[in-house]
Amino acid sequence: MTTTNAPSALISTERSARESPLIEVQDVTMRFPIPKRYREWVLAPLRPRRVFTALTNADLEVQTGDRIAVMGPNGAGKTTLLKLIAGVLLPTEGKVLVNGHSTLEQNAAPRSSVGFVFNEERSFFWRLTGRQNLEFFGALDNLYGRQLRERIEYLLELVGLPDAGDKVVSAYSTGMKQRLALARVLMAEPDVLILDEPTRALDPVACDEIIELISTTIHRNLRKTLLIATHRPEEASLLCNKVIVVEGGTIRGSESIKELNAKGITVLDYYRQLVVGGRPS
Repeated sequence: MTTTNAPSALISTERSARESPLIEVQDVTMRFPIPKRYREWVLAPLRPRRVFTALTNADLEVQTGDRIAVMGPNGAGKTTLLKLIAGVLLPTEGKVLVNGHSTLEQNAAPRSSVGFVFNEERSFFWRLTGRQNLEFFGALDNLYGRQLRERIEYLLELVGLPDAGDKVVSAYSTGMKQRLALARVLMAEPDVLILDEPTRALDPVACDEIIELISTTIHRNLRKTLLIATHRPEEASLLCNKVIVVEGGTIRGSESIKELNAKGITVLDYYRQLVVGGRPS
């Protein structure tokens, strides 16, 4: 008669569950149709529309607690990759899984797990106050009454805007708008935050404050997994533990920043080697 060590089996199962990726990008390709010009409609109305391939055969795994810098030239495919992970775009080929749910087949579940802060935040109502904006977005997340009010006060305090909640958003500085955007995406308590150039257009003091807010309050205290698109190697080094480089619609490489530093390679060196000189040996 064979016996099973139940505690050992349970520990093994729990370890396997912990080690499964939070996000999986599996052989993803993204193509966009190119609109026909008037001349093309007249001369070749039946010719199929051309397509632009923004991302090709992308593979990526993100573990819970990762802080990943996504770097690459303008137009390289960074934002496309991040929008695919957020479920804003659906892949032409391949699959994106968030918490085991496919963005293509179960879009609502992955999207509820991911919060996306764009670098040019246009979703706010500028004539409303910061608090009124959060009330609106909280209602969209099915929060209401006392629960919503308490959540808003908590988030305003969390992002450093406790005294600015009743100011109209049009009077906010760029840094204050960025803080409010972080409060908005945290409203629904997502597991993953995607930040598209979070310090863009900020002065040095505001930049340092946002970096501290993201690294300490949001990642360390709230334990959020982060994907950060950035052009700044120093920002990647301060905020992230891994870096991936996207160029020409392809993920050229992925590496631990700690391991790069152990080899005497900076994030900037790594980026240059992949984008300019090919893969490092």
